[in-house]
Parts: sequence; C-alpha cells; structure tokens
Amino acid sequence: MSSVKRENRIIFICWLAYAAAYVGRLNYSASIVAIVSDMGVTKPQAGLVSSCFFFAYGIGQLVNGILSKRYNSRRMVFLSLFSSSLLNLAMPLSGSISAMKYIWLANGAVQSILWSTLIKTISENVSASKMSKAIVVMSTPVAAGTLPAYALSSLFVKYSTWKTTFYVSACVLLAASVIWYALYGSQEAPAELKAEIQAEKANRKGVPKAFVLVIITIAFSGIVNGFVKDGINTWVSSVLYEEFRISQSFSILLTLLLPLVSLLGATFVAAIHKKMRMMNDMDSLFFALASVACLGVILSLRHRNIVTLMICFVVVACLMSMANNVITSVFPLDSRAVLGSGFLAGLLNTFCYVGSTLTSYSLGKVSEHSGWNAVFVIMLAVCIAAAAVSFLGSIPERRQSKK
Repeated sequence: MSSVKRENRIIFICWLAYAAAYVGRLNYSASIVAIVSDMGVTKPQAGLVSSCFFFAYGIGQLVNGILSKRYNSRRMVFLSLFSSSLLNLAMPLSGSISAMKYIWLANGAVQSILWSTLIKTISENVSASKMSKAIVVMSTPVAAGTLPAYALSSLFVKYSTWKTTFYVSACVLLAASVIWYALYGSQEAPAELKAEIQAEKANRKGVPKAFVLVIITIAFSGIVNGFVKDGINTWVSSVLYEEFRISQSFSILLTLLLPLVSLLGATFVAAIHKKMRMMNDMDSLFFALASVACLGVILSLRHRNIVTLMICFVVVACLMSMANNVITSVFPLDSRAVLGSGFLAGLLNTFCYVGSTLTSYSLGKVSEHSGWNAVFVIMLAVCIAAAAVSFLGSIPERRQSKK
C-alpha cells in the first residue's frame, strides 16, 4: 500500500472511531428528557449520570494522555470501543438511575483512552504535508457523532423507547471496533515518515515559558468550552419541553439542528486558522460571539420567541464546536514540534471535561431552583470570562510564535 493511501486510511479510521464513540456517549444526553419522564427521577439525579461520565472521562484523559505514547494503538482503541459497546448495552438493562451512574462512569473511563491515542496515532502516521487535511477531518467527528445520537433518540422515543437508542449505539460501537482493528493493520509507518517525525522530536529544546502560559490560557478556555458545549447538548431538549411544551420526541428532533450546524462550523476552523494563526485569538473571537448569542437566548426566553431561541442555541453550539476543535485538535497537532500531541490533546481534553463535569448536575440544579433564565446568565458570564482570558493569552502566544 502506498504511503498516501495508508495515511488516508489512518485518518479515516481515527475519524470513524471517535464519531462512533460520540454516538455511544451523547445518547444519554439526547434521551435525558425521556429518561426523566419514564423513570420518574429529578433533573439533578439524571444530570448526575452525565457528570459521572464526564468525571471519569476527564481524569482518564489526563492519565491516558501521559501513558498514550506507550500504548499499542490498534489494541487499545479496539478495547475502548468494544468495552463501551458492552456498557451501552448494560444501560437499558440496569433498571435504576443509581446503577446507571456507575455504568456511565465506567463508560467515561474506557472512552477516555480514545482521544489522546487517536491524536498520537495521527501524529505518528501522518506526514506534515497531510497534517492540514488531518486537522480538518478530526474537526468533524464530534458533530458527526452527535447527529446520529440525537436522531436515533428522537426516532426511538417517538416510535419505540429510549432504551432502543442504547441497543443501537452498542451495535455502532461494536462495528466501529471491528472496522478499526481490521483496517489499522500491522504495517508500520514508512521509514521516511519516521525520519521526519524523529527530526521534529530532535529539534525540541524544552518547553518555553511563553508556551506554558499559552497552555494555561487555553486550558481555562477548555473548562468554559466543556461547561457551555455540554450544557447546551444536555439541556436544550429539556428547555424546549418545559418552556414551550413541545413533545419529547420533537424537542429532541429540534436539537438535531445543533450538530448539523456544528458540523458546518467545524469545517470552517481550518480556513479561519489560515487567516488567524494564534489559537487564543480564535478562542477569544468564538467566546465573544457566544456571549452575544447567550444574551440572545436570555432575551428569547423572556419574550417567548422559540425561533430566535433556536437560532441562538445553534449559534452557541456551532461556536463551541469550533472552539473545541481549536483546543483539542488544532493546537495539539500544530504544536507537535514543541510537545507530544497525544499528551497535549489528553491534557487539554481533561480541562474540557472539568467543565463538562460541572455543567450537567449544577445547571440541572440551578434550573430547578431559579429557572432556565438563570442557567443562561451563568453561561453568558463564563463566556465573557473566557473571551477576556483568551485575549490576554494571545500576548504570550505571539511572543512564542516569534521565537
């Protein structure tokens, strides 16, 4: 097999693995409004299940980011997807929200292997000439996985039961694990590619202080990104159901607009990166625009305007998807000459999931006590904070870029 074909194959199966993982991760958030109704639990109780996933995933990201350089990528990604398939199968069979917490905690742990291992795999198997293509492709699996997760949930909540969503997700993960193992093969990277990567590693001269400051500011953006992104993904269907009395299935169906537009937004990141080289500049722009959209959500809720509300939700989701791509994909792959891409991807994804862990339970609690308006006031405040920190972070980033 030619080097170009091999690189394209690696990029494809990395994309497939992560998109499938999102189907077996967001299916719970997509079905949460039906689960609350069917099982007779409170929103904080249901949100705690998501928080358990995010907690395990966040810690696992840090651990696996450190260990990923020692992993056999073929085996570890297969085991992660296969184990997640079994855990998805166990969810509808558990019978209680309490048992679901521990199953989804385990799912977060096994899925935490994926991102840093996949980024490491791309870093070690894709040449510099193909890296821009890899960045574009790996900007899309989150949105591509979110779309079927919500579509399946909407379909089965209306015509079957939310439990069917987990059975189908288990099948998707199992199929992805088999495809990954079969297509990865045992062939090593070509000698010239190994030489290119070794040369980059040899040129590393330690991590500059300015680069550490850049990582700190991007990590803060990651916390806010996880908080807002997963807050929107988890609770939009509940907002529509409670505030506008839209049916459960249709509220989930409307939520499909979020990943659809996010998928388009993800493809723009590489084009924006060509015009705006600094990661903090991009994050500052995305969070500033998200602040305006969050204000639009607040005003739309006050005036009971569902059309404007959905537009604002879509804009926030799109911007957070773009920011997430910058934080967890573009920056680690762009910085592989300074620091290991797998480690950096795992580290920054950990901070994203710190925000995700906080959002599901806390925002569910806030909505019960103070209403949805208070939830989006909080989102507005954290987006403004992230925009300000990212703006300040662009100063050391420019200094590092000049060096």
